[in-house]
Amino acid sequence: MQASSEQLTHLAGVWAHGWALSRGVAPPTALGRAHRLEVGLPQHRVRYVVSGGRDLASHAPAWNGPGTVVKAFLARDETAAVLGPSWRVGECEALMSTALPGHTDPAPEPYRIQVQSQGATHRALALAPDGRAAAEAWAALHRGHAVFDRVVTDPEHRRRGLGRALMGALGRICA
Repeated sequence: MQASSEQLTHLAGVWAHGWALSRGVAPPTALGRAHRLEVGLPQHRVRYVVSGGRDLASHAPAWNGPGTVVKAFLARDETAAVLGPSWRVGECEALMSTALPGHTDPAPEPYRIQVQSQGATHRALALAPDGRAAAEAWAALHRGHAVFDRVVTDPEHRRRGLGRALMGALGRICA
């Protein structure tokens, strides 16, 4: 189901707050219907989050400089058209939403799931038999929403259900 403009603006704000919690950076600053996050890394100094083309067009001229990242919840071609040729537009990602599961899929044998929580932020690891992390995922809670981040499975452990098990474990905790 396609979200309305107001729903998408709300979800973009929730996403910005959850991303900040997950990454351990300061909460975003509201810029009208957009958000600014101070990330502080050399290649990722500041991140702007915006959900609409008009909002992107009105703010983008001021969003420049080394290490500036824009997360726009728009189609790739629309984003590129608004930003113009001076910007590099990355691969398209989807903003997805779903009800959180009340159950957890068990970790497939021989892996085990470990969850670490600190406040509203949770990290789930799928551990291989040798104790090394085979997959990990993060979730942060903000205003009744869970924002999932950094869901990664090591290439040699893919296609075994680890992502599903991690998302289920985090979903259960967040619910």
